[in-house]
Amino acid sequence: MSGAAQFASFLFASALVIVVPGPATLFVAGRAHASTRAAVAAVAGIVAGDVVLIVLSGLGVAVLVERWPNLLDAVRIVGALYVAWLGIGLLRAAGAPAAAATAAQRAHAGDALRGLLLTLSNPKPILFFAAFFPLFLDPAAVPAMQGYYRLGAWFELLNLTWFALLVLAVRRLRHSDALAGLPRGLVHRLAGGGLLLCAALVWVRGAG
Repeated sequence: MSGAAQFASFLFASALVIVVPGPATLFVAGRAHASTRAAVAAVAGIVAGDVVLIVLSGLGVAVLVERWPNLLDAVRIVGALYVAWLGIGLLRAAGAPAAAATAAQRAHAGDALRGLLLTLSNPKPILFFAAFFPLFLDPAAVPAMQGYYRLGAWFELLNLTWFALLVLAVRRLRHSDALAGLPRGLVHRLAGGGLLLCAALVWVRGAG
């Protein structure tokens, strides 16, 4: 897999992970329904939490890769299994009833803090970053830590782009039922299938 194709795969897989509705997306959507400023504060807290987790996981992964270079292949395989597990979970959740998201009026500083705690209190992101980013690392091109944080920066850029689009959409569709005709669970099915495809490609690459 060439560097360009590998980077494109990373962007594609990251976009799939980011757009799947989860606690952060529901929280931002709820605050966007209240006001744009509340949503921006929530996004700031969530992204700050992501950065903390990326730094912590990056320090650990970089040290391990530098000491045991062959460990990267093993991490890729484990990461592929984890991404596949996420995809299967999304496919299974496609038929589950969607949870209702409600949010009361809060101070903007409180929204930022809640966004930060929402991320830091969830152990899954640090496991995800540690398992996902090494799938696309190329230690031969750049040092492990530098490559890891470069991927982290791109991931957060995509994350911010998604949240910006989400806030705009919620503000525009607040009084509209234009999305009512979409099949329930469609996003979960598309994202789950896409993650399984990514996991299969990574597994084949690692096995080769």
